[in-house]
Amino acid sequence: MNKRLTYYSLAPLLILMIPSLFWSCTEGGQKTVTVNQSIATDTWWKANTTYILEGTVIVKDGATLHIEAGTLIKAMPGEARNISMLVISKGGKIEAKGTAQQPIVFTALDDNISSVNDTSMLGASKQGLWGGIIMLGDAPISTELEDEETFYTGLNPNAKTSYYGGANPNHNGGVMEYVSIRHGGSYVGTGSDSNGLTLCGVGEQTTIDNIEIFGNQDDGMEIFGGTVNPSNVLVVSVGDDGIDISQGYTGSLINALVIMGENSDSGLELDPGAGPDPGSFTLTNIHLMGHKNNPEQVILTVAKNSQGGIDGLYVRGFSPEAKIKTAAEAFKLQNLVILQQEEIVNLPEMIEGASAQVISFGDHLEDPIDFGWTRWAK
Repeated sequence: MNKRLTYYSLAPLLILMIPSLFWSCTEGGQKTVTVNQSIATDTWWKANTTYILEGTVIVKDGATLHIEAGTLIKAMPGEARNISMLVISKGGKIEAKGTAQQPIVFTALDDNISSVNDTSMLGASKQGLWGGIIMLGDAPISTELEDEETFYTGLNPNAKTSYYGGANPNHNGGVMEYVSIRHGGSYVGTGSDSNGLTLCGVGEQTTIDNIEIFGNQDDGMEIFGGTVNPSNVLVVSVGDDGIDISQGYTGSLINALVIMGENSDSGLELDPGAGPDPGSFTLTNIHLMGHKNNPEQVILTVAKNSQGGIDGLYVRGFSPEAKIKTAAEAFKLQNLVILQQEEIVNLPEMIEGASAQVISFGDHLEDPIDFGWTRWAK
C-alpha cells in the first residue's frame, strides 16, 4: 500500500475513491507526508520529507520499512484505539540507519522541530504525547501459560500482526541505529501505557544500537523474551522504569545510561520468564543516575529465579534511602560501584536480599559511552 496521494497529481475523484493512504504537502521546501495505513510492501522514507504517523502503522510480514539517515517522523496525539505508533510485526523489518550527525528522530506532533538537528522546546516532562515503537519477532519467549506465542497487550488480539514469540532465536527484525524516540508512552489500553521502544520476541540477528528514549510516560525500553542484543542505549526521564526485562529474555545488553527524572520509578526492573525456562541475560557497563528529590526511587529490582548478572553497574545521584532489591539467589552483581556526593561509598546497606556470594564491589568508575548525538546532550 505504499502509495502517495498528492493534490498536485491526482484528481479529486480519485481521492474520493481511495479514502486513506499517504497524504502529502510541501511546506518551506520540506515535504510532509501523513501515513495512516499499514505498510505491506517495501517502503522508503527520505530525509527530505517529514512523516506524520496517524494511528497505528504496522509494517506487515514480508515488508521492509527503510528510513534514511536524517529523517524526522512525528506522531499525532491519541490513545487506546486512536493511538499513533509504529509496529514492526512478525516477518516485517525496519532498516533505520541513522548516524551521529544525522540521527533518525521519532517525536510528537507538538514538537516544534522541523529537522533532526533543530533545538526542541519540549522538555522531558512532556510525556505520553504518542505511542512509541514496537517490534514483534518469532524468537523464544517464556510465559505463564507456556504458549509459544502470545499477543502484545494493547494491540488487537484478533490480528495476526499483534503476535510475537516462536522458536527462531535468529529472528531478524532489521536495524535501528542512531534513533531517538521522544515524548511517547500514551495510554495503549487495558490499563497500561506504551513504552518508548518495546522488543517482543526479537532475535539475535536484529541490530539495536545507539538508541535514545527521551521523556516517555512508561518504561524507556522493555524487552519481552527473545535473544536480541541491544547496545548503547540512553534513557532519560521516563515515568516508570528505565529498562524492563521479562518473559525469559536470553541475550546481552551492553552499555546503557539511565538518567531518572523526579517521577521515575526504578532504573532497572529485571524479571525471569514465567514459564519453565527463566532465560538468562547479562548486562554490561550499566550507568544509573537517580534523582535526589525522590527518596522512593528504586535503583533496581531483580525478581526471584532471574538468571545471569550485571558486570559493571555504576550508581550515582540517588538519595541515601534508595535500594537495590533482589530476590534472585544466583543473579550476580559484579563490579558494583555506588557513589554518594561523587565519592565511591559502596554501602552494603543499600542492597536488600542478595547474598554476599553474588556481589562484588568495584573500586573505580567507568565512564559511560559518548551520547553526544542525542536530544539529551543537546
